Amino acid sequence: MDMRETMIVPAIIAQDQGELDELLSLLKDRVHKVMLDYMDGRFVQQRSLDFDPLLPSCFNYEAHLMVMKPLKFLESLPEKVYKIIFHVEATQDIEETIDTARDKNLRIMIALNPETPLDNISHYLDEVDGVLVMTVEPGKYGSEFKPNSLEKVRKLRALRKELNIEVDGGMNPVNVRAAWEAGANSFAVGSYIFRSGDISQAIKELEQSISQQ
Repeated sequence: MDMRETMIVPAIIAQDQGELDELLSLLKDRVHKVMLDYMDGRFVQQRSLDFDPLLPSCFNYEAHLMVMKPLKFLESLPEKVYKIIFHVEATQDIEETIDTARDKNLRIMIALNPETPLDNISHYLDEVDGVLVMTVEPGKYGSEFKPNSLEKVRKLRALRKELNIEVDGGMNPVNVRAAWEAGANSFAVGSYIFRSGDISQAIKELEQSISQQ
């Protein structure tokens, strides 16, 4: 299982290698983990990373698979990806997806959209390394934050004290703090970082929001 660790994880949406390279270059020497947002235009309307990305070795990569039938995507993931996050809503083959990912020595998190009940994943908690709770409707930067989603975080943390709980969507210092207080320990952030005028300052503000008691 993953060691529980508190961190800010920049989330990248990219349409081509050039855009990916540009976004990664902005993060170099600022973070050590990056979330790659895969989108297939079916599970969500947008597409992202719909190509074979070339990834530098200076980051650890987790792949957030916002795709239908994520099992088929496991064959084409870059070798530098060490963790997958797939959505319970996107597949009927949850056990097979978990087993296949384990066979590939991947760490595994299962994700929930805002309207999906926690009960839909409760019986998989012993099989995965963590849970990602969507706090927006998935698929694009800048979606509206849904604070009610944090109730799932509270319930998960009450159930599993050492579980990795990541939140994704609408993250800014105020919402990161709220998610942290609810029990999350990892925070995927896209627009607040990449639309800021100063990426280092944006990351610092996010980190400070969870370091202040």
